[in-house]
Amino acid sequence: METETECVNGTQPKSADFFNPDLYLITTFRRAISNGQDICVAAHGLGSLILLGSRGEYFSDSPDLQELIQLSPKKCRVSVLSQDDSNLYAERAGRSVHELMWQTAYRVSEGRLMEGCHWNDVVQLEYWPNLTRLPLTPNTFRILALFYQHPTSVFLASRLLKIPTAEMYQVYSAARAAGVARAVNRHVEEPRLEPHRNQTLLSSLFRKLARR
Repeated sequence: METETECVNGTQPKSADFFNPDLYLITTFRRAISNGQDICVAAHGLGSLILLGSRGEYFSDSPDLQELIQLSPKKCRVSVLSQDDSNLYAERAGRSVHELMWQTAYRVSEGRLMEGCHWNDVVQLEYWPNLTRLPLTPNTFRILALFYQHPTSVFLASRLLKIPTAEMYQVYSAARAAGVARAVNRHVEEPRLEPHRNQTLLSSLFRKLARR
């Protein structure tokens, strides 16, 4: 866990704990989405997740998706789908990758801020996510409503709403990962992510998944 110490004057937090998205599947998913790639993420005993970066959708046959998306990429097998394998999903409707990004950052946050976010970011909600499909803290709606109506710094929002900073960090990290919120007080330049390397896949596996 990384910790950034801040000066304390009664209105600032002593420190903010961060997590590195590269150590989780967040960057793996971002890489596929930003490059329009279709990938499969699989782990022994946890099934597979198909992310169609070309369509902004995902599919999963995992018996425990929440456990799967919290794994380190080192514990998963990530493969690029061939065009034939991607075509198996042409007639199927998947779930939005923005929901997947929210879920992943939310689960791995554990009250920490995602690297690239700061406690003094002035946050604006770009649009309302479908909260009925997302994991939520008790105050998620109040947090997002404040960011939507009045862009506010993360720490000030915590004080105004009387919400623990850990909860604010979790919701902000999820919202940033999902692309529904942004910092308006500074320019954030997203890093260029190289495409996933193409690997050979067992087509029969994906045809089996696609028929489900």
